[in-house]
Amino acid sequence: MRAVIGDRPEHYERLGITPGVIQPWEDGLRTGGAEGTWEWWYCDAHLEDGSTLTVEFHTKPPYVSPKSPLTPFVLLTLTLPDGTRIDKMCTEEPGAFRASTHGCDVKIGAGTFKGGPEDGYTVHVEIDDVVADITLTPEAPPWRPETGHVFFGENEEHYIAWLPVATRNAADVTLVRGGRTERLTGVGYHDHNWGNVAPRKVLDHWYWGRACVGDYTVVTLMFVTNEAYDKAEMPAFLVAESGKVLASAVGPDSLTFSEDDMVVNEQSGVPVAKRLTYRTGPESASYAVTFQHRKDAFLLDLGNAGAYHRFIGDVTVEHTHAGRTDIARGRTLWELLHFGPRAAKGTGAFRDAAGPAL
Repeated sequence: MRAVIGDRPEHYERLGITPGVIQPWEDGLRTGGAEGTWEWWYCDAHLEDGSTLTVEFHTKPPYVSPKSPLTPFVLLTLTLPDGTRIDKMCTEEPGAFRASTHGCDVKIGAGTFKGGPEDGYTVHVEIDDVVADITLTPEAPPWRPETGHVFFGENEEHYIAWLPVATRNAADVTLVRGGRTERLTGVGYHDHNWGNVAPRKVLDHWYWGRACVGDYTVVTLMFVTNEAYDKAEMPAFLVAESGKVLASAVGPDSLTFSEDDMVVNEQSGVPVAKRLTYRTGPESASYAVTFQHRKDAFLLDLGNAGAYHRFIGDVTVEHTHAGRTDIARGRTLWELLHFGPRAAKGTGAFRDAAGPAL
């Protein structure tokens, strides 16, 4: 089977987009919530008190088939400085969903997610006793890795798309929980994902990460296709500094990726790399980004649909140039969405996501 990164002129023409130019409509509704599709808008904020807030607006919950009808779903996760995690989620009727095709303007129940890459974004969520208001003000240029699409199938009839349109933002957050109001600031991020094939049908796993390390902004993604698509590796990588893109690379010919210190997560049975490294450029003038796992932040076991892990740990940016290496270090979060074989819980044997131990 065939899997290709959408980086050729005909891909841009097919999608009606221009290299290096991101139009507001690209962050609008792309699938209509139609049968056989999925779509979500994501944002996070790393806050001054050490907490992390993530919000996701989905056309369908991630644990259902893309063949399902429109099932609006919102997920909010707050991780406190002491590691305590608060998860809030809600599912609404189709009539509670509205989204524009002209730009990012999404409504699910009482929740809203709207804005654009030039002026920033506002997000409002109300679930149970938690109310969150997030304002993201851009501090780095928007980015789209080539067309943002990976195509699958002999006729490239299936696709998964990713638009990390707001890579670094000043985040202002008002959070109400238990009747208590907090106002916090930090650094935020927003991206948009959609497709017309279930990821588990074409991918073994993917890693995504983002970090702000001093003046550096880093965004990374690594798709690994499943056996039917020859376990192809499809990485993407951005390093920016003070609003300027320093390195943008897409595909295995442009950058390398490694997964090291592999362990099996005891709860999910998923093989997890404790260290990830992305590198682009020749040895004399290169950028490398390393994620080092310190703790698990979130796990959502999707059964036959896979398992979603979110991690917190150290990130290192290395810039080698003019005979020296500049190093910057920080803390961040990243994720693993795994669809391939995993160990049966409590055993060392691996099983298919939908089958018995092998």
